[in-house]
Amino acid sequence: MISCATPTYDIIIKNGKVFDGSGSAFFISNIYIRDGKIAYVGNQPKAVAPQIIDATGLVIAPGFIDMHTHSERKSLDFSPVENYLQQGVTTMVGGNCGSSPFPIGDFFAKTDSTGIGPNLALLVGHNTIRRKVMGTENRLATETEIKEMQSLVHSAMEDGAFGMSTGLKYIPGAYSNLDEVVALASVVSKNDGFYATHMREEGIGLLESVEEAINIGRQSNLPVQISHHKAVGKSMWGQSIKTLEMVDNARKKGLEITLDQYPYTATSTTLKVVFPAWSLAGGHEKLKERLDDPKQRQKIKDGIVWNIVYDRGGGDPASIVVASYPTEPSLNGLNLAEITQSKGFKPTAENAAEVLMDMVYAGNGSGIYHCLNEDDVRRIMAHPQVMHASDGSTIQFNHALPHPRNYGTFPRVLGKYVRDLNVISLEEAIRKMTSFPASILGLSNRGKIKNDFWADLVVFNPKTIMDMATWDKPHQYPSGISWVIVNGKVAIDHGEWTNILSGKVLKRHE
Repeated sequence: MISCATPTYDIIIKNGKVFDGSGSAFFISNIYIRDGKIAYVGNQPKAVAPQIIDATGLVIAPGFIDMHTHSERKSLDFSPVENYLQQGVTTMVGGNCGSSPFPIGDFFAKTDSTGIGPNLALLVGHNTIRRKVMGTENRLATETEIKEMQSLVHSAMEDGAFGMSTGLKYIPGAYSNLDEVVALASVVSKNDGFYATHMREEGIGLLESVEEAINIGRQSNLPVQISHHKAVGKSMWGQSIKTLEMVDNARKKGLEITLDQYPYTATSTTLKVVFPAWSLAGGHEKLKERLDDPKQRQKIKDGIVWNIVYDRGGGDPASIVVASYPTEPSLNGLNLAEITQSKGFKPTAENAAEVLMDMVYAGNGSGIYHCLNEDDVRRIMAHPQVMHASDGSTIQFNHALPHPRNYGTFPRVLGKYVRDLNVISLEEAIRKMTSFPASILGLSNRGKIKNDFWADLVVFNPKTIMDMATWDKPHQYPSGISWVIVNGKVAIDHGEWTNILSGKVLKRHE
């Protein structure tokens, strides 16, 4: 018989190496969970629970917080979001790169109704707001339009958005100027939010874009998160030395500038990213009209060739791989050089541009761009103001050939860059995955292993944790993660999803 004085809990995790998220050295301890929260960290020999997890030799860490995702795009259809749970991610931040649901309150209500595996926080997207007010017109906003956009941003913040994101490389955000972004970011500042930016350029123009991001933070008086920081294209490799110095100098002046990064040497986005921005104004039908006009088609082609040679194309059409092309799925996994050759042409940048224009004319898709340098990846990763993030999405298992980051970001950091390469320590990597992003979001009760914090936890083997997803076979869950707990419920048990949706919609100031 259990005495009435016997401490009872829902879950006890025993004898684990506790990395509490602060960056401090680990300690061996038990963790006691009750009513969704961490009730006690320490040792209570007489305590009992219906579920006891033996973590001997394993790491117990706060659940990972992915600061940069697009997970909301399919989360209503694939509510477990298992590709994130399997990585140890217990909180996802969506609405990045300028694109978000709107109204955000309606999306939150649908998510609550459907249920979700990890917790979800959202940013409001500048591109989404601009499109609602101005469509995809290539012009500056009027004063009246800016006021209308400010009102929409304010409503999103009231609905619980944590801040605003921009995708200044994408349409229609590419048509905005600094004044417009500052005007909207100022609304976010008044609502105690932060600004996350996919900058205007990450290749040639990178330094100017970092300066623009810093200026937006200065003029709007709000924290800035530089998204998926990188140096795109061979001509820009090594420039992370300068960009990180710029961030350090801005921080010395009192500005709150932080960054995130994924641990791969390839990017992934729409096939249209190598098209000149002006050609995309007005939507797909307008683009087709321009491609049908010989003079405009040549101008578009010139822009694509330039981007293949000097920017996102990495200097070689073979560096661009089709991830998803619904119009002709047989092209998934082939690079642009292979596709060009299959059409009977030599794989030059000029011929590849013609083939790509024809592909996008018939239907859009997404690509993987091998255009980054490993030295930049490691340098950025080691910087203390850079957190780890996937830039991934909710993924339908075995559908298309997406970027491996959707399955492997966090285990890859812990396996390859911590254990194998010693780029950063395990304590520091976990801090960058937990308490650091929680501090940017203002989550005062997540991101650390402390009494009364929500029980978002991951238990993994530091000797075996590793990403398994590859470029050719991306649909593979990582190894070494045994348990993932979300709000006190076991979501992953011995590497298997438990059919539990215990994630919560997180709202600013709640």
